[in-house]
Amino acid sequence: MTLYFSQTKFGLTPSQVGIVVAILPILSIGVQPLWGMLTDRTGRVRAWLILAMLSAALISLTFLVATSYIWIVILMVIWSVFQCAHIPLVDMMTLDYTTRSKVDYGAIRLFGSAGFAIAVFAMGRISDSTWGLASTFVLSAILLILGSVFVRMIPEKSSIRDVTLAPLSWTAVWNKHFVFFLCGGMLVFGPIYANNYYFGLYVTNSGGSTTLVGTLFLVAVLFEIPFMKVASQLVERYGNVSVLVGAAIISAVRNGVLALEPPIWVVWLLAIAQGLVVGLLIPVALQFVRTLVDRQVSSTAIGVYMALTSGLATAGFNMLSGKIIELDDILGVFWMYTIVTALGALIWIGMSRRTLKG
Repeated sequence: MTLYFSQTKFGLTPSQVGIVVAILPILSIGVQPLWGMLTDRTGRVRAWLILAMLSAALISLTFLVATSYIWIVILMVIWSVFQCAHIPLVDMMTLDYTTRSKVDYGAIRLFGSAGFAIAVFAMGRISDSTWGLASTFVLSAILLILGSVFVRMIPEKSSIRDVTLAPLSWTAVWNKHFVFFLCGGMLVFGPIYANNYYFGLYVTNSGGSTTLVGTLFLVAVLFEIPFMKVASQLVERYGNVSVLVGAAIISAVRNGVLALEPPIWVVWLLAIAQGLVVGLLIPVALQFVRTLVDRQVSSTAIGVYMALTSGLATAGFNMLSGKIIELDDILGVFWMYTIVTALGALIWIGMSRRTLKG
């Protein structure tokens, strides 16, 4: 979307583009916990997921006719309400299944990475053709509709959760360990998700094509898969927090090296490092959240976690990145990512020591 709305035909400034792409994570702050509360109260994850997928598919097609800044913002707001529900609801269904069936979450989550790898590689090639970047919205709508068909095939009992009608206890969600984890998570995951918006600009500003952008994302995501597969084994050996801190440090180093404008072969290696980071952080962090709260509020906690990391933090870093580009350049963005990611790792280290002392 950053590349699409940066086209001259829209006439948007980098700050305006930053605001547009920040709308989804901003709305996630309030909307994702609401989706989690809906599933905690009704137990019907599948029904809400199908509604969100079909709605996002239909609304995404309207971007093809939006040209003015105000209409783009309005459409992004409406679309984001449904789009931000997909990942948390899918993860809730998956975690319910893996817990019930004693299956490793990473072994299933890696198929999401595989799908993302195929999508970014294909879109990179298609965007360089006569179809252009606008094809993103058409193809995403088609695939969301197809995806909803597959979700509909999942037996109803697989998506029905134990439901409690007791009043929601926020103290069960906002405990001290969960708050410490969220503080570090916002600083670590914010740059990672913002990277998905601005890495394309980094590559194209360095003379690369959108095909190269898609290929680099493909490499990164392909390397997510094996690390998601071994994530649970690493946790058993080193512990949740140690794995999270290690991945965060690698992410900080990766951003710092990118800020030094390395040669292209180093960028390829850093794409592999990005795959390692995401492949470990996503499954380990998500399963760690479930250990920090009561089971009755697990969906709400997941919604809060995603709202603050993929929502608030990503929105903040998207807008901050746009400002930095106006004042400096894309390299300043990655220096900022380096510093805040290192701070996030330090908070997680402090959380680990606090837990040990407790």
